[in-house]
Amino acid sequence: MSPANRVLAVLLVFCAFPLAGSSARAADNPTPAANASDQTAQALLSAMKAQNYPAAFEMFDSAMRTAVSQEKLKAVWSAQVGTYGPLVSWTITQRTQAQGLDVRIALLKFDHGELQALVSVHPGNQEVGGFFIRPVPSSSKPAPPALYVHPSDFRSTEISIGKAPFVLGATLTVPVGLGPFPGVVLVHGSGPQDRDETIGANKVFKDLAEGLASRGIEVLRYDKRTFVYGAKLGDSISVDDEVMADAAAAVTALRARPEIDARHIFVIGHSMGALLAPEIGIRSAPVAGVVLLAPPGRPPWDIVLSQMRFLGASPKEIAEMEQKVARLKAGTLGSERLLGAPQSYWKDLAAHNGIGMAKKLGAPVLVLRGTRDYQIMEEDVAAWRKGLAGLPNVDTVILTGLNHLFIAGSGKPGPSEYDKPGHVDGSVIERLAEFIAPEKE
Repeated sequence: MSPANRVLAVLLVFCAFPLAGSSARAADNPTPAANASDQTAQALLSAMKAQNYPAAFEMFDSAMRTAVSQEKLKAVWSAQVGTYGPLVSWTITQRTQAQGLDVRIALLKFDHGELQALVSVHPGNQEVGGFFIRPVPSSSKPAPPALYVHPSDFRSTEISIGKAPFVLGATLTVPVGLGPFPGVVLVHGSGPQDRDETIGANKVFKDLAEGLASRGIEVLRYDKRTFVYGAKLGDSISVDDEVMADAAAAVTALRARPEIDARHIFVIGHSMGALLAPEIGIRSAPVAGVVLLAPPGRPPWDIVLSQMRFLGASPKEIAEMEQKVARLKAGTLGSERLLGAPQSYWKDLAAHNGIGMAKKLGAPVLVLRGTRDYQIMEEDVAAWRKGLAGLPNVDTVILTGLNHLFIAGSGKPGPSEYDKPGHVDGSVIERLAEFIAPEKE
C-alpha cells in the first residue's frame, strides 16, 4: 500500500505531450538541431541523477515552471529513487516530434529497476516543455488465460456509481443463473488505480472478479476517483474523498441489484484498501465480512522507510527521509511534501485505525499475505493478529511464494517484477471463494 506507490502512479506527469500521430525521426545521423535536443535531454537527466533540482528547473519553459515547483520536482523524483534506488545510467532509444517539439524517449536504469522517460524540447531555444516518466512498456507476451477463469460461467455489465461531479465507471461480473448471488466490492490500493487495478503488466482486480464470478460470486469493481478526476483534485483531498465515499457508494449499488443476496455482501480491500475495508464495512453495514489482502499494520511512513531499506537506498537517502518523517510527525513539514503528498494527507491516512474498526465491525475477517511481499511485511500481519486476538471468525493465511499482487515468483522481490505478465494465484481465488460462499465449494 506504500504511499510511495501513490506517487509512483502519478509518474511525473509534467506537461507531457502525447505521441500519438507524431512523425518518427530516424535515430541514425541526426541533424544538428536534433543533436542539440539530445544534449538538452541528456543534461536534464544528468541533473536529475545528481538531484540538482535547481539546475533541472532552470531548463523548463515558462509553462513548466508554472505547473511544477522545484519542491514538487524533488518530491516526485525522490519517490522514484526511494523505490527503484539511484539512477545509474540511461540511453536515448527513440527520437520523435510532437506539436512542434523534439521528443526524446530514454530508458532509465536504476539500481533496482527500469523506467522510461520522455523529454520534450523546444528546438529553437532548447527549453524543456515536457518531462514524463512512466513504466517501461512491456514487450512480453500477455500471460496465458488463468485456469480458474471460465468465461462461459459469467457475463460482464458496465454500470456507474457515485454522484456528480464524481460519477465513476464500473464493471459488474455476474455469474450465469438466476441468483441470488453473494456479492463482493473490490477496493483499490494507493494511487490513481483503474477498475482492474492495473499494476505494470498485471490486472489484479480483473483476475479476482473473473475468478470469483466463475465460482458463482458477483463482483463489482470501479475506477478510482483519483484515476478519473485526478486533475481536478487538489492537495486538500482526504482519504474519505479518495476512497471511503466511493467504496460505500459501490456497496450501495451492489446491494440494490435484484440478483444479489443482500445478506451476503463482502468488501475485499487490497493494500491501502485492506486497511480501510473494515471502516468501509461499518459505513456500509450490514456486510457479511471483509477480506484484507496485504493490509498495512504500521504507520505509513514506517512502511516507506522499510521499503527504502529493503531496496537498498543509500544511507544519505534514508537519513533525509527520516528527517522529513520526523518533521511530518512533529507537524512542522509545512509546505514540503513527503513523496509528493502534503502533510495533511499523511496525517489523515495515519488516523485511520483499521484494526480498531475491525474490532467494531462484528463480522468475519480474512487476512491474506504472500511471503514475497516486500511492501507489507510479516510484522504488519503480526499487528493484525495481536490486535484481533480473541475475536471469533478471524483467520490469517500466509501464502508461500506470492508477492504484493498475490502473483507467484521466485528470488528477491522488487518493483520490476510487476512488469512481468502474470495472474493472481489460484490459491487466492480458492481461499476467497471458500470464505465468501463455502457452500459452493
